[in-house]
Amino acid sequence: MTSPDQVLLSVTMLRPDEKLLLTALRAEGLKAQPLLMEDLAEVVAGHSGPPALALIRNLSHRDAISVSRRLEHAGVTTLNRASTIETCNDKGLQALLFARSGIPHPVTRHAFSYDQVRSTVAAFGLPSVVKPVSGSWGRGVTKMANAECVDAWVGGRESADAGGKLFPVVVQEYIDKPGHDLRVVVVGRTPVVAIQRVSDDWRTNTHLGAEVRRTEITPEIEKLCGQVVDALGPGFYGVDLVEDLTTGELLVLEVNANPEFARSSALHGVNVAGHLAAYIAQQLSEEHSQSPVPGLSENRSGQQLAASAV
Repeated sequence: MTSPDQVLLSVTMLRPDEKLLLTALRAEGLKAQPLLMEDLAEVVAGHSGPPALALIRNLSHRDAISVSRRLEHAGVTTLNRASTIETCNDKGLQALLFARSGIPHPVTRHAFSYDQVRSTVAAFGLPSVVKPVSGSWGRGVTKMANAECVDAWVGGRESADAGGKLFPVVVQEYIDKPGHDLRVVVVGRTPVVAIQRVSDDWRTNTHLGAEVRRTEITPEIEKLCGQVVDALGPGFYGVDLVEDLTTGELLVLEVNANPEFARSSALHGVNVAGHLAAYIAQQLSEEHSQSPVPGLSENRSGQQLAASAV
């Protein structure tokens, strides 16, 4: 029988973010404990009662997908769901989803060879941006400012990957932004805080030194986040938005299914861990009382599984 108040926090290591989450979950009266990779075997083997939910916070994209898939197949609800994590961990899949869902997004194309990178950059014009489909913190993201940049990227990449095994990549139109982008943290369906990430560099990642400033959650931001949740399902997301200075339009750049928040929370003052813990406690309470739980469906054995992101 599922323990209605047990929550597993799947981690690679306990960073400040996960320590805040454990404290917040326990403050909600939940029995929260960390789950390391080597602990997973006991859980999926069913040697103890399955937890009510597993919150996936593994640093490795591959591990996050693997853990959530195995837990889901063992009948455990995960947040976020494996298919959602897979989409969020692949910039190419996100671009396809955004296009199909009518979500404003920079024009993005897949490239499966060095020649396709060259031809797609040429079609977009300079500058353009080349990104690995998977990666965080701005790693591997390259601005193709001129022909020499394209030659240098291709030459460097071919020397390390002559067989092209690291393809595909995505080629994206360059968006001239006003010195910052936006990160919006979404819990369930609700944007709980928005921050500007300000930098003189064209990449505005906090890991690259961007300054954090809290900003208002406008109706336009709410609308875009709502579109993202409609496409992915309720969950825990970091939605990255960028303003196009040329058109004034706000675009969804990408969505992170494992957003970091500890450092920024210390600056903007919003208790992100508390919001997420309260959301989880509410969902589990509704499930336990047999009320409909948004984002959940039943499998053939009657167990409730995530149909969206939780």
